[in-house]
Amino acid sequence: MSEGRGNRSGALRGWLFGAAGPVEARTMAEALGLAEEAPGLQRLRDAEPRQLARIELLHTAAQRAFERRTGEAVCRALEAAVRAGIRESATGPAGRAPGTGTGRLQAEADAASRRLASDAALAGGRGLNTGLAFGIVLSPVVLVLALLAGRFVPPLFGGAIGCPEELVLMDSLVCFAGGAMGAVFSVIIRLRDAYQLIQPAPGRSEPADIPADPVQLARMMRQEGWYRVVVGWFLASSLFLLINGGILTLLTPPAAPGDMCGPAALSPAGHQALIKAWFFWGGVGFLAGLNERWAYGLVRRGGEPPRPADPPAA
Repeated sequence: MSEGRGNRSGALRGWLFGAAGPVEARTMAEALGLAEEAPGLQRLRDAEPRQLARIELLHTAAQRAFERRTGEAVCRALEAAVRAGIRESATGPAGRAPGTGTGRLQAEADAASRRLASDAALAGGRGLNTGLAFGIVLSPVVLVLALLAGRFVPPLFGGAIGCPEELVLMDSLVCFAGGAMGAVFSVIIRLRDAYQLIQPAPGRSEPADIPADPVQLARMMRQEGWYRVVVGWFLASSLFLLINGGILTLLTPPAAPGDMCGPAALSPAGHQALIKAWFFWGGVGFLAGLNERWAYGLVRRGGEPPRPADPPAA
């Protein structure tokens, strides 16, 4: 049973973080069980130097593919193509011109290049989704910690948090959560056409031969995913401070009625104002995380000194 759990754990780890490639990739000659200077391989190298060099690079890249089955399939296809090329070079006519009679090498190399590009795109997308999921899971944890700190930290210093302070804290946390949601939504919208990046550019017949290291790409995109959520937090919190502190007057928070913190029960107007404040601060945080340029522009505008009033016209 422990072995089954280990297999499932390894499969989940491979799905999230990619297959663990070999420490040192095998060469094409080693995969075929031949010496580097084997006669058949040397004949093929003399006949098709560019194609064979390209295939060897793709064969090395396939051994570090993100998905193990993709790497194994690409390696098998390339090895079969080279074996067929060696047989053709041995039975072909003497004095054959280089670059003829081995169209299978180019076809398999093109197919391998496309599969490895798709594998790299999958690694980047899965890494980004993992980072965003981590940021989403981390957000409520940070919110709960902030609530606990607001409730239990002031008494440690002989203070207490009253009703107005609790309302401000709740508004700030609503804005904070909206920033995280806006950042995630922004990334999802921008990823609509992300997989078009693996398509060849107009006027180009072949995709890029060697894509980026997919495991490293997935790691980088995981960091980018949770980093975007953190950026949404800080932008939303910055706008909350600027607006609620009266520094940025472009946006005005809804006014709270006088009985909001009174001893009596909350009136219908108080309930309506509380709901409106939640929607207002949640919307501000969402827009801050959704559109960084909008948020940065507001932050810069809030940091500018107020302009002096124009003198009255004579």
